[in-house]
This record gives sequence, structure tokens and C-alpha cells, in this order.
Amino acid sequence: MQKADGKYLVRFNALSRNLLISALSTCRFTMLHYDHPFAVIIRQHQLIDADHLQLLFGKIKNAENTEMMEFTLEDEILIYTAMDITCKFFLTELSDDLKRINQDIIKHTGENFESVRSTLLHGVQFVRDGMRSTLWENESFRDRVELLDMVLNIE
Repeated sequence: MQKADGKYLVRFNALSRNLLISALSTCRFTMLHYDHPFAVIIRQHQLIDADHLQLLFGKIKNAENTEMMEFTLEDEILIYTAMDITCKFFLTELSDDLKRINQDIIKHTGENFESVRSTLLHGVQFVRDGMRSTLWENESFRDRVELLDMVLNIE
């Protein structure tokens, strides 16, 4: 990630693009379960702006794999939030719902859910750690990380 003119530049490849799409999709899936405690916490603390999520999802989905993408700090905070939610999502029963819904797709691809989940979590954690080290000096980013650590404490 490079910073230029107050924006953050990220060169995409197929893996990074699909990782972000998966994390943003996990947030959308979580928010669809309106009464689930995880979704309630997200709403109560205004962790996700649904319109911003949709716009960012579309921007990333329509990007070319080798394209240099430009993100605002707000985009970066949303991406970090989505990745944090994704990590914690797989510790809830919503993960079981996702597995059930995708059972037929997984069966036809020859993959297993645990392998896909493991790959996704390793990628998300790697990017999340990189974002922490790169953006930690920004107070807004640091405040978001601290809020996520406090309110999304899944045990």
C-alpha cells in the first residue's frame, strides 16, 4: 500500500481482489441476519455503513486483477472492519449457516469448507496485520481497531 495525495494506492491481483470480495460479502451476509447478536452489535456501534459497503464492493468487484486501486481512509477503515468481522464471523454459528448454504457449490468444486475457510482466514489475518502496521499512526484507524477489539469480543 502506498500513500499519495491523501489516498491509499493498492495494486490488485486475483488473490487480493477475491480476498476483499469475500470479506465484504461476509459482512453483507452477517448484516442480513438482522436479529443475530453479531449483526446487532455491528448496527449498534455503526461499524458498517451499508451504502458504503455496497459501493466499495462494486468498485472492487469491477476492478481488473492488475489494476492500481485508490482508496480513501474511510475505505481502508471499512476494509479493515470487514476483515475483522470476517475473522470473528467464523467463530459464530453464522459460519455453519454459510457452510449449509454453500454445500452444493463446495461439493461440485471438490473443495471442503474447512480448507476454504482456513485459506480465507490466513489471507484476511495477513492483510489485517499489514493494515495495522501501516495505518496505526492514524487516530481514526486506531480508534476503529480499539472499538472492534472491545465490542466484537467473541468467546
